[in-house]
Amino acid sequence: MSTSLLCHGFGIRGYRYVKTAYEAGRVTFTLRQERGDLRCAACGSRHVVRRGFQSRCFRSLPIGSRSVQIALDVPRVGCADCGEVRQVPVDFADERRTYTHAFERYVLGLSHYMTIRDVAEHLGVGWDLVKGIDT
Repeated sequence: MSTSLLCHGFGIRGYRYVKTAYEAGRVTFTLRQERGDLRCAACGSRHVVRRGFQSRCFRSLPIGSRSVQIALDVPRVGCADCGEVRQVPVDFADERRTYTHAFERYVLGLSHYMTIRDVAEHLGVGWDLVKGIDT
C-alpha cells in the first residue's frame, strides 16, 4: 500500500507506511516518522537526538463497518539548542487525544443527524468520547 490512501483518505501526511494488520474486525495501519522530519516540540529546532519512543494508537475513520487504528511509535527527542526532552508533536492528532482530526470531524458531522448515543454505538466507542468531541 502506498501513502496515497493515508494522505487522501485519512488526512495523514509526512509519515512513512510500514504495515497493515487485520485482527478482530479492526484494521491497523502502522506508521513511522522519518529521522529527518523530527523537530523539537518546544523550540522547533532540527538539532535533536532520539531518546526513545512511546507507542500510541489513534482511532481513525472507519472503513465500512471496520474500525481503523493508526499505530505510531512517537519519538522522544532531546534538543541540542534548548535542552528540552519531549515527544515530537503528532501532526494528525491533538495532544493527549486518542483519535485523529479526521475522526473528530466525522463525529461532529454525524452528531448533526444522530444522537450522541447513536454516534457512539455506530463507531463502537464510549458515549463520553463522543460527548467530549461534541462539546
